[in-house]
Amino acid sequence: MITIMRTSMITVRRIKRSLVAFFFLSLAHFPVQAEVVLEHDSISVDRAELDYVVSLWPAQMQQAAANDEGDRLELLNRMLVAKKLAREADNIPADSELYWPLQYQIMNLKQKYWMDNFNKTLDIPEMTALAKERYATQKDEYARVPEQRLSSHILFACPPGECSRVDTTVEAQEVLDQLRAGADFAAMVQQHSDDTGTKVKDGLFDVWISRGQSGVSGHYTEGLYTIDNVGDYSEPVNTRFGIHILRLDDIREEHYLPYEAVEPNIVKALRSEYVRLSTRDYLNTFDITEDVYIDRPAVEGALSPYKTASP
Repeated sequence: MITIMRTSMITVRRIKRSLVAFFFLSLAHFPVQAEVVLEHDSISVDRAELDYVVSLWPAQMQQAAANDEGDRLELLNRMLVAKKLAREADNIPADSELYWPLQYQIMNLKQKYWMDNFNKTLDIPEMTALAKERYATQKDEYARVPEQRLSSHILFACPPGECSRVDTTVEAQEVLDQLRAGADFAAMVQQHSDDTGTKVKDGLFDVWISRGQSGVSGHYTEGLYTIDNVGDYSEPVNTRFGIHILRLDDIREEHYLPYEAVEPNIVKALRSEYVRLSTRDYLNTFDITEDVYIDRPAVEGALSPYKTASP
């Protein structure tokens, strides 16, 4: 039991190095309340702050501090050190090159915190009725499933610069002529195809392909969509892998999903749109108005080094 606990302490100390500083520095400017539970060198921690910090620790750290006095003191010390360092940063003079970078990091963190809180507490209305309306008026955007095609192929591998595409196309055309004359496709796959992944499935490229689909060669897709009937073949198709003979195996016609299938996606999109517009409107309330004071000579002076020369 002692060995296990000591091993746990080592693990805890490693976790501390990566986590404790972040947790404590993020709390360095918290206001001090009446119930002081930790104080040194004019730096205090109250009970509310301590409870919050402890709640952020991983369970392993919480258990270590609760069960071992040495680990507890180490963590409390790190908390105070972080607050003391933050106090030192408060004393950076305004004419120091460190002053404004610090101030703007603080400002950006405050801004992010406030806007995250705004979005988190935003009262978003029920979107079901509007989602049904959106489904009816923008059905293509939310519910249309384009035509998809399933294919098999024979690949005559011809990496760029390693073979003659002309000769390979001639070879592919000869095989295509045999197929159109009635040769068995599976047998021709086993005899000629260089695609080991589809060869074990008699050439089946087990992906339903729609026009413009990512992850599939555009030339392959274009060739597949030139075939009119299931079971027919394309002309030889040139891709970066080589020359293909494509067979159209099946077609899923274009169709629309029912409302119930797409309702969650529509509601999610509407909620995101509501948050975006609400955030924009809220930020607009902070825009400057006509009573703003601008020291134009000072602004001009700040911007003058960046002016472009007149033509």
